[in-house]
Amino acid sequence: MGRIALILLARLMWPSALSAQALSSYTTATTPEGPVIEFVDGEYVLADGVQPPTTGWQRAPNPHIVRIRETDWQTGEFHIMVGRFRFDRSAIGNGPLALYTVSTRNQFVVIVNGREVGRNFARHHDQVMAWYRPYLVPLPAGSLVPGINTVEIRVSSQDSVGIGRVMIGPNNAIRENFNTQFFWQITAPLAANFAMLMMGVLALLFWLGRRQEIELAWLSLSTVIWFIRNYQYFAEITPFELATFNAVTVYGTYFASVVTAAFYFHFIKLAHTNRIIAALLVIGIPLSVAHTVYSASNLVFYIPTTILIFAVASLALRDFLRQPNIEHGAASLGMMIAPAFSVYDVTLANGHRGWDGNGFYFSVFGGFIYSLAFLISFGKRALDAFAAQAAANVTLEQRIAETRAELAASEAARQELVVGQALAGERERLMQEMHDGIGSNLITALAVARQQNQPQATIKTLGRALADLKITVDSLEPVEGDLVALIGNLRHRMQGDLRDAGVVCRWEVEQCSPLAWLDATNALHVLRIFQEAIGNVLTHSGASEMRIGCREEMRDGVAGIAAYVADNGCGLATSEVQHGKGLANIHARARALLGTLECTADADGGMRVTLWLPYERLASASL
Repeated sequence: MGRIALILLARLMWPSALSAQALSSYTTATTPEGPVIEFVDGEYVLADGVQPPTTGWQRAPNPHIVRIRETDWQTGEFHIMVGRFRFDRSAIGNGPLALYTVSTRNQFVVIVNGREVGRNFARHHDQVMAWYRPYLVPLPAGSLVPGINTVEIRVSSQDSVGIGRVMIGPNNAIRENFNTQFFWQITAPLAANFAMLMMGVLALLFWLGRRQEIELAWLSLSTVIWFIRNYQYFAEITPFELATFNAVTVYGTYFASVVTAAFYFHFIKLAHTNRIIAALLVIGIPLSVAHTVYSASNLVFYIPTTILIFAVASLALRDFLRQPNIEHGAASLGMMIAPAFSVYDVTLANGHRGWDGNGFYFSVFGGFIYSLAFLISFGKRALDAFAAQAAANVTLEQRIAETRAELAASEAARQELVVGQALAGERERLMQEMHDGIGSNLITALAVARQQNQPQATIKTLGRALADLKITVDSLEPVEGDLVALIGNLRHRMQGDLRDAGVVCRWEVEQCSPLAWLDATNALHVLRIFQEAIGNVLTHSGASEMRIGCREEMRDGVAGIAAYVADNGCGLATSEVQHGKGLANIHARARALLGTLECTADADGGMRVTLWLPYERLASASL
């Protein structure tokens, strides 16, 4: 009964004892849900081990953080800090309440009026990383009493120990602040670094396909090291022993910067890049020994790292000024952001003896930003390559089309040559047959008729038949469009008839270009026209002189050749010109040639037959 009475007496005296002690200082922020208080100071006690001390309380500002580098502690040794904050219940209003804290290092328990309401660990040896993580601790209903209340935060750590910002207020208002801080301090860094890691994997895949672009391999490696280095920002439980984890984080800052420099130096094709990177990696060895073996300050890494990132930023600025384009501009901007982030973070870290939860670090986003910058740069390079490839494809397609056209033309020419050779062979065979067969028989028949004194009509008929055969054979000879040569052969064939008729033949020929369309069929039309014209001179005109000629002549804007046969005979009556069967035939042949035939009076009083033929025929016709 006596013990129960003592407990009841203690509970009755608890509010009186609290009211006798001074309240903590705090600021008050008004929110729609009610006032939120943030403690400016509190009472603190620090001790070795994990057992909370009961004496030695001292009032000090809040946040209250003791960094391990400011002491002779060793990482792995436990130290405990207890912070005590007193406030009046009326200062925060009614309704569901919550406590917010950040940068409270590292394992902590929250006790309200002697009652535990939250913690972030199960055992003291849990490797909790709470220096950058915000926490929201809901306060159960009934945990606060009217009047003075005490919030006690017990913190134990194997590294730096301390209590960061402490806020109490309506649950909704506290949660809104917590959500904002949690996004910028945990969610965004986590997402940015995993995205950076994915970009590193993408760069590795690109490098496997393009081994000559070594900067891709360095970029991939840098994202891995930056991820390891930045893991401290969003990790709640360390993956291994705390001292090793801290060392890896410190070393990662330097070596990640070196590998990033290697990437950028290769990207801008800096001279002696391999030697520079090798030297920087070698320098890291004594720095690691000094930090690990001789417990040197983190500054042995941070100072050369700072010098390096400023040097890289200077090169980036120079490269951008030399090549102000998207490809180099994006990568240069990514490199120039790093020193700006470093300056900001150093200022933030040393503002209140170490970061106390006000604001957030920028360097955790540095790797993501420079990886994204390179992705933009590489994307621009890829787009340029795709555009060049597309242009090359268009050019290739054009060349293929041209080659196909050339092949088609070549094949057509080959086929034409084959056909031409076949026709030439057949023509040669026919000519040979006509010469050896029909021609030989006609010559024999003509000779027999002369020996037997056959009638002159018979002899002349056989002579004309032999002359026709010769003209036909001449039309089969390849003349390659040479109209002058064709007419010249006819003149030669009929030279004997002209001589027998006592007709003098004058040759009035100018140089003319070949007629590309003058094949064997058309050549025979020309020969028949001139044969008929010469025959008319010999049989009807009574002429003593005949002129054969040709010259180039334009008609209706069309270039061509005008060939003619003219005599000094009696001419031809108009009715005969219109109704003569021979003249009708040669007019038909002229139409088949798509030419023009004119029978006119000559200046010497005789008749002139002119055949005009175009160099290029726009249509085809046949007799």
